[in-house]
Amino acid sequence: MRKWGASILLIEGKASGLTVHQELRRLHFDENWSVQLVNPKGDKVVRALAAQPTFAQGLVHAPVKDWSQMVIDEMELFPKGRYDDLTDSTTMAVSFLRSSGILQTDAEAMAAEEIP
Repeated sequence: MRKWGASILLIEGKASGLTVHQELRRLHFDENWSVQLVNPKGDKVVRALAAQPTFAQGLVHAPVKDWSQMVIDEMELFPKGRYDDLTDSTTMAVSFLRSSGILQTDAEAMAAEEIP
């Protein structure tokens, strides 16, 4: 996690994710990042469709890295492509960032500033 500068690792709170969450917390309890369980709503297609406006508004940046093109290529083929794990992880991250208020449109940020 230090390598990428991340502060939160999201893990889907189903099946083996619960065990992975417990083990990561046990092994890295004193690190400067946290492990958080998320319980996504709907299937993978529904979650991808919900994240689509965030991409359309230009709120997501793809760094110039080998892996970012791999994510883009997979997402272009979703849901008909062979793989969907990168798409699922990306839409989970977008959903988390949106619901926590970290990722906002300009209009949302302005509206939040107006609230006393």
